Amino acid sequence: MKFPKTLDLFSLRPEKKESRFAWIDYAKGVAIVLVVYRHIAYGLIARGVSLPHAILATNDMLYSFRMPLFFLLSGVFFSKSVTKRGVRNFIFLKVNTLLYPYLLWAIIQISLQIAFSRFTNSERSGSDFLNIFLQPRTLDQLWYLFALFNVTMLYTIVSQITGNKKLWQLLTGLILLGIAPYVQSHSTLYDITLHYIFFAIGDTAANYFLQEQTQKELAKPKYLLMVAPGFALLQWYYLYHQQMNLYLFMLIALNGCLFVILLSSWLASVRKLEFLNVIGHYSLYVYLLHVSIFACMRAVLLSLGVDNGVVLLLILIPSSIFVSIIVYRICVQLKLTFLFTGKFGEHRGEKKSTAVNLI
Repeated sequence: MKFPKTLDLFSLRPEKKESRFAWIDYAKGVAIVLVVYRHIAYGLIARGVSLPHAILATNDMLYSFRMPLFFLLSGVFFSKSVTKRGVRNFIFLKVNTLLYPYLLWAIIQISLQIAFSRFTNSERSGSDFLNIFLQPRTLDQLWYLFALFNVTMLYTIVSQITGNKKLWQLLTGLILLGIAPYVQSHSTLYDITLHYIFFAIGDTAANYFLQEQTQKELAKPKYLLMVAPGFALLQWYYLYHQQMNLYLFMLIALNGCLFVILLSSWLASVRKLEFLNVIGHYSLYVYLLHVSIFACMRAVLLSLGVDNGVVLLLILIPSSIFVSIIVYRICVQLKLTFLFTGKFGEHRGEKKSTAVNLI
């Protein structure tokens, strides 16, 4: 077994993939950092560690667009992926890269939380295994993978029925958004109805976003500066009106998505903050691993007497992301990729792609 050089294992240099757009990874990098920020902040609060109000308020203010952005970016590549692979292979791809890791890591995480309940914030029991299907939102961060899988499957079915007419997909998304408040107590259904519209918008706008000329235009800083004041204003409004009409929420979330896309396009064009590119490239694995990793690190730091909330936050956010990437790289070298990707639908002798899947 050939192990990579230490510098490669710990490197934060951008991955070189000809078929990928750098701004996509930048955008996912921004989103996953905000996800980790929220999980760690509220994890510390649950452990009795105090944090300044401004840190929690900023977290809540930026909550509106993070998950919608992931669904929108996934939608951007829907039609291209179905055309390339065919419907059957596309479905198997999503089973292997979304449903399989969700089920596996939900079982692993619940089992660890039961076994090490003294060090975790979650009170788990055997009944929580049922929530893998019934109430994914109760399983900390993992609900997103199940939601994205369900949205993608429903979107594929509607696409086949309507002949891939984008207008019908957008109408379906808007109707589902109207239904969302009535199924809020059932998180499996709620996550589909809430996020379908963002997936549809991503698919509808894909031809525009994936054009080279569009990327050159979006990378111009003047557009970022034009959108920034509205972004700040709407995020501030969201902070104090989180129980809003979902159609208004959709508009605020889309404004946030646009701001991150413009920011990401500009950063990619000037090649600044390239660590965000790397983090975005590994965002799926950071998403899967970071909760268990920062829970262990938090327990160690608290046992050592480090109990300042801001200090813990500044240590845990970058370290849990970085360690997640390293753990994934080590697993790849040890041929433990079965922890992250299934093999359903693969034919014997078929060469498995090593490309990182978009989420």
